[in-house]
Amino acid sequence: MINDYIARLDDHVKFLHATRQPSFNIHFHLHQGCEMFFLIRGDVNYFVDKAVYRLRIGDLIITNEHEIHKPALTTDAPYERVTIEFDPALVALFQTNELNLLQCFYDRPIGEHNKIRLSEHERAALEALFAKYDELQKQPYPETPVVKLGCLLEILVLVQRCFYKNKDKDSGLDLPPQLAPVIAYLDRHLAEDLSLERLEGLFFISKYHLSRLFKKHTGSTIHEYILYKRIALAKTLLREGRSVTEASMDAGFNDYSGFLRVFKKKVGLLPRQYAKQHYASPGK
Repeated sequence: MINDYIARLDDHVKFLHATRQPSFNIHFHLHQGCEMFFLIRGDVNYFVDKAVYRLRIGDLIITNEHEIHKPALTTDAPYERVTIEFDPALVALFQTNELNLLQCFYDRPIGEHNKIRLSEHERAALEALFAKYDELQKQPYPETPVVKLGCLLEILVLVQRCFYKNKDKDSGLDLPPQLAPVIAYLDRHLAEDLSLERLEGLFFISKYHLSRLFKKHTGSTIHEYILYKRIALAKTLLREGRSVTEASMDAGFNDYSGFLRVFKKKVGLLPRQYAKQHYASPGK
C-alpha cells in the first residue's frame, strides 16, 4: 500500500508556498484531508467553524476535513503563507501504539484549538522543514518522493509537539453579541429552515442588517456558511454509515438531486463514492 502512495505522493500531499497581493476574498471551504496553514506575511483573521482566530506572523492553523474554514485579510498588506494539505490515510500507515501523528487534528472538538502559537525556536525549525520540502519540489529524482514523505513526517512530529505544548492558550476572538447566538443556532439546527426571513423572526434583527454583519465579520455570506456546514454534517453522517438519502435529509438538503450536485462540486466525489472511501477510515 505504501508503494501506491509514494508513486503518487503529490496527489496525497499538496504543498503550496504562495504570495498574493490584496484585495481578494477567500470563501469558506472544506478539504478532502487535513491542512496546515502557516502565516509568513499579512494581517489575517482565520475562521474555523464558529471560531475566529487573530493571527500574527508565524502562527499555525490546523484543520481536518470536517471543519469549514477560511482566512480573511483585514488590511491591504501583502499576504504570504505555506499550506500543506495531506491525506490522513497516508499518515495513519505510520501509527503505532506510542505515536499517532493525526491526534492533534482529530482529538479535539470541531472548531476548537486550531491555532498553534509557536516559539521563535519552533518557528525557525518549522520554517526550515517547509524550505526543505519546497526545495524537494524542484528535484525530479527517483528517491525524492520518499525524502518528501520523511520531511512531512518530521513536520507532523513537530506540529504535534507544539500543539500539546500550546493548545489551550488561544480560544479565538469573541464574535459580536448580535452574531454569536445566530451562529450557535445555525450549528444546532442545520436540518431546519434557516432562511434569512426565519432568522429575522427568531432573533428580532433585520435580515439585511444580519447579512451585512455576517459579511463584515466573516467576509462571506450566511448562505455560504450554512451550505458548507451542511456538507460537513453530511460527510460525518455518511462516515457513520447513514444512507445517502438519510444524510441528505438530516443535513438539511431537501432537494436530493441538488444535494448530489453540490456535494460533488464541493467535495469532489459523489456522496456514495465518499461513503465507500471514508467509512470507518483510519483517523476519521
